[in-house]
Amino acid sequence: MSVKFRGFSIRQTRRSGPVARPRACILRQDDDYEDVRREAEALAGGGFDVDVICMRGLGRPRRAVVNGVTVISLPTNRRRGSSKARHAFDYGSFFMLAAGVLAVRHLRRPYHVVQANSMPDFLVFAALVPKLLGSRVIAYMAEPTPELAETLFGAGWISRVLVFIEQWALRFADHSFTVTDQLKKEYVKRGAAPDRITVILNGADPGTILPDVAPTRVEGKSEFIAVCHGTIEERYGQETIIAAALLLRHEIPDLRFVITGRGSLAGQITRAIAENGLQDVVRFEGWVSRALLAEILHSADVGIVAQKASPYSHLVHTNKMIDYWIFGLPVIASRLRAVSETYDDDVIEYFEPGNPAQLAAAIRRLRHDPGRRAELAENGKLALQRNGWATQRETYLSVFAAVLGESCAGKPDRTEGSSFSAS
Repeated sequence: MSVKFRGFSIRQTRRSGPVARPRACILRQDDDYEDVRREAEALAGGGFDVDVICMRGLGRPRRAVVNGVTVISLPTNRRRGSSKARHAFDYGSFFMLAAGVLAVRHLRRPYHVVQANSMPDFLVFAALVPKLLGSRVIAYMAEPTPELAETLFGAGWISRVLVFIEQWALRFADHSFTVTDQLKKEYVKRGAAPDRITVILNGADPGTILPDVAPTRVEGKSEFIAVCHGTIEERYGQETIIAAALLLRHEIPDLRFVITGRGSLAGQITRAIAENGLQDVVRFEGWVSRALLAEILHSADVGIVAQKASPYSHLVHTNKMIDYWIFGLPVIASRLRAVSETYDDDVIEYFEPGNPAQLAAAIRRLRHDPGRRAELAENGKLALQRNGWATQRETYLSVFAAVLGESCAGKPDRTEGSSFSAS
């Protein structure tokens, strides 16, 4: 007989019991398992045996089991802030190694499905051997690569080549995910089939980003804290925050900014703070642990998303916006197309991208209007309930059920806690 669970079927016999759980593999060219954690653990909870193949993280063994997910770390790394040639080499070396490891592992114990997370888009072709042998392939197109290249290097042949690779990857995959409706429309405009792309909005699983015991928010504290965390690059607008701090430093004496993250402009941000004498107003923490980031977010009053306008930024949402909602913070964000077409002015306090005076005005409004802060925080919570991972997870798993068919999915297995074991 067969037992159904959320569209999955577990075939049973009296003699042998349930069939083996289906196997899934996620490829990601990064050294941070957290980048794919929500997806990997959703699949594990949905009845799959899940492997993640990624770069070697600092202090992580070659093979580890994290919350029921096997994380296989390859001896490669990504050199942030390096040249285009170095990036190309890193992409190529990881692709070749991942393709080889994936093929060997598939031949030993076949995968039912392989998911490849961009960037790069061509990473999906590392699943060629499993696909030829019957595995399904899913491309997770997390970023608009041609638009990112145009933002970084200007329009030209690089963007055109990346469009070709993007469309080739979408056709190779049995199905694809992307992160906004606006980005899906761009893919379709360039030739992709709309019925083979599903939108899964960005955002962390609150169960993994929030600590087990949340610190108590300090009432009546003497400072008003605005926070911005994440990658430190020109396109993310941290210098706009520095300029706004300079405008407000004397007007709002209790205002403090906390910036965390890493990237090629980290040194420039440090120098800008020192050169403008803002050490008592802006604190740059650099790259921090997740535990410390949680403490910072719990102590903050408002979260800032200062991303600049570009071909890239108009098509995506940032994860940090969702992080702020998870921690109950009102959000100030630059008015970009994909975000503003999803969330109106009752959810986000907008300012024009790259405009320090407008950012300063938005901070001023929220500093002096606790009612507006409370409204934005409450509406952010509602947006999280409507569009957060709890909703996206069901959509995500439904695609696997559709791609694989009911006969090829496993039983639910909710793994509790946050165990980490090496083997």
